[in-house]
Amino acid sequence: MTVRTPIGAIRRFCMAVATWPCAALALVLAAPLSASSADARLLSVAAGDDASAAIHAASAGDTIVLARGVHEGPLRIERPIVLRGLPGAVVDGRGSGTVIEVVAPGTVLEDLAVRGSGDRALTIDSGIHVVFGHGVTIRRVHLTNVLYGIYCERAEGVRIEDCMLEGRVTPRTAIGEGNGIHLWYSNDVHVDDTSVSRFLDGIYLSFAHRTQVRHCRLHDNGRYGLHTMYCQQNVLAGNLFTRNVAGCAIMFSNHLRIENNDVLHNRGSRTYGFLLRDCSDGSFVNNRMVDNTIAMFMDNSNRNELRRNLFQDNGWGLLMFSSCDGNVVAGNNFINDDYAVTLDMRRTDNRFDDGASGNFWSDNAPYDLDGDRRSDVPYSPVGAFAFLSKQYPDLAILAKSPAVAALSVAERVIPAMRPSEVVDRFPLLEPVSVSGMGDSRGAAANAAPAWTSLVAFAALALLGIGGLRSGWRAR
Repeated sequence: MTVRTPIGAIRRFCMAVATWPCAALALVLAAPLSASSADARLLSVAAGDDASAAIHAASAGDTIVLARGVHEGPLRIERPIVLRGLPGAVVDGRGSGTVIEVVAPGTVLEDLAVRGSGDRALTIDSGIHVVFGHGVTIRRVHLTNVLYGIYCERAEGVRIEDCMLEGRVTPRTAIGEGNGIHLWYSNDVHVDDTSVSRFLDGIYLSFAHRTQVRHCRLHDNGRYGLHTMYCQQNVLAGNLFTRNVAGCAIMFSNHLRIENNDVLHNRGSRTYGFLLRDCSDGSFVNNRMVDNTIAMFMDNSNRNELRRNLFQDNGWGLLMFSSCDGNVVAGNNFINDDYAVTLDMRRTDNRFDDGASGNFWSDNAPYDLDGDRRSDVPYSPVGAFAFLSKQYPDLAILAKSPAVAALSVAERVIPAMRPSEVVDRFPLLEPVSVSGMGDSRGAAANAAPAWTSLVAFAALALLGIGGLRSGWRAR
């Protein structure tokens, strides 16, 4: 009798036998990894002990805890560890080079004070320098007296959370070196709940795509609160930009989402809230720009959408060059700005309504006979004097003069006198709600008058009346 073995059964048996060595090899390779994870150690370093030696001796996965007191830098982390500080733990670079250098992916730095980097920009002297450290996390770290705060180069997926960075630059001088958080060729980085001040730029993003900056306070820097160069698809949300030369400078960067930010009190001879240069296809929604020299400046920036933003108490609300095209400005509030909109073009493809709804203009005197909450008469936001003062800025001193007021009345009566064809066809009767970052301090959401201006005007009036009475008595 002949026994026939199915070919399929033989093939399955041979494949199973062939996989036995591979399975055994996988178990052998996995054993050290499991052991390494299970054997992760918690190591403590007292103040005065050699923290650098402890880090060098640590294995991947270990946690090193720095005790209260000063620990001398520099420290270099070459394996993925957790470096944690107890309250009062300080890593001091003693004014030379970088304080902490991280080259190991997955490293965690937390609950530390870092201070005293060198002062050479050529060697990128930093508080923390991350090089090829993908997935590094830096949380609750306080950096002071450093040239660069956190410098990341070619490091993907870094997370910076709940940190405070203070540099060496005098606010609003545009003089000095070193940025607070500097990202170079580092994508998918998240910066959250962090305060940055006294650097040249608070945050500088260069070729840093898909970066998210949320709920940060970028203030009192030498030049820009945040500066982007050649970035794509970044998100800036819920941040405060205040007391910088420019709150946020966006250059050669596209497809950005800028939403729920407050841009306040950026004042100076050439000071901006938002500075947009070659910035296209972006979305600017629910931002409050209050008390800036120029709230938003746009040059060669196209196809952006500006919706539900507040422009209030600025010198210039929106200053747009003729190089801009296809932008839509609708559903915004322009309140008590010296010049709501200033252009250097007569004809433009930029629109100041979306075909159904326009903007609220505090200088407008609308009327609504059909009750649709939109003015029945279009509004031209670009006045002849604003057009002229764009070409000759020194004329701004005459902005509140009777002659300029008469010119404004003449433009309303004789539309042919208008210097630009820009028109809002559906101006709103009431301002829209703009919450910004959700903190009402420093920004009003309605058309309330500027009380400081009223008080100053009243004081001048009283002085004038007092002077007249003195003159009469002298007679």
